[in-house]
Amino acid sequence: MDHLQVLKLPSMAKFNAGFTHCNQSFVKECVGPSKESYERRMSKMLAKSRALFIKEYNNKLFNWLVTFSLVMVVIGRFVIKFFLLEIAAWVMFIFLETYTRMFWSAESLYYNPAWHIIVSSWETIVYSPILDLDRWAVPIVIMLLFGVLYWRCFGGRRKRGRGSLLPLYKNSYNSSRRSRSD
Repeated sequence: MDHLQVLKLPSMAKFNAGFTHCNQSFVKECVGPSKESYERRMSKMLAKSRALFIKEYNNKLFNWLVTFSLVMVVIGRFVIKFFLLEIAAWVMFIFLETYTRMFWSAESLYYNPAWHIIVSSWETIVYSPILDLDRWAVPIVIMLLFGVLYWRCFGGRRKRGRGSLLPLYKNSYNSSRRSRSD
């Protein structure tokens, strides 16, 4: 249960899967007259850890959303240079920051139906049967960063044959009609 409390990318589905696995192993392996008392202790411990996980889960997810919005502002402004993406990210950041100030706490956000849509989308992305993002998020982000750096420096919009990454400007006073006076 301690391992499930410190997931890099929190996932309620992954916590529930670990919770079920722990409970099944207890039912299979625990035998004897004291099984009932240990079962009560185990259920009490699991209830406490679930409550703690849900509280931490919502806080971590909120922090991830704030971080994501700021990263998307930087990407929209400097990498992709797409104005609508930057504006949408700023709106998301301002909403997340002002909502918690206006309605006293982030906990009031957790009961909003929009929050449940965000949580279900997060769960779909993070706890996929195909790819465990808790294990593979850091290598995927590093590969994407290298790809974006390569695209921005060597590929993408640059035409072949130009040697410089900086734009070249032609001045009106430096036209071909005018001779050079050195």
